[in-house]
Amino acid sequence: MARSRSGEVAAFGELVRRNQSSALRVAAVISGSTEEAKDIVQDAFVKVHSRLDSYRGAGSVRSWMLRVVANEAKNHVRGRVRRIRRDDRHSGLSVRAAEGVDDVVERRLEHEALAQALGRLSSTDRDVLGCRFVAGLSESETADVLGVAPGTVKSRTSRALGRLQQAFDSAGSAESRI
Repeated sequence: MARSRSGEVAAFGELVRRNQSSALRVAAVISGSTEEAKDIVQDAFVKVHSRLDSYRGAGSVRSWMLRVVANEAKNHVRGRVRRIRRDDRHSGLSVRAAEGVDDVVERRLEHEALAQALGRLSSTDRDVLGCRFVAGLSESETADVLGVAPGTVKSRTSRALGRLQQAFDSAGSAESRI
């Protein structure tokens, strides 16, 4: 280590040679990929070389180097997870063609029918559906807002949705008769 710190390239090469197989195993175990492990170890050894002065001598050089490899592998896995989540989010995006007048009118009529059906429900039903689906509150948040137990929110939501469906269906059948 002392020779590596003084700039002797062959000495650092010897440190790498001695610890490379262990470093590859550590990186492969943490990353789950032997192919990615090679890149991780290479990046880690570059960091080790640039930070030779940070080695304090408290433990073995081997354990210090492998700790750098392990940290690099963990960072790599976190980055991979972030990239996968980002790609999943972006793959869910879709491009829609501009809506035609018919689509806008149809959607408007559906919204009006839904609003009329909601208007025919009791205030208790409107409150629970409003909290859950309009405000986007969770069951526990809705329970806190309404001052009831979470189980009550579940049962009220279920019953209110059933009554809303009936009201919506009856409004649709009345319109079709006109």
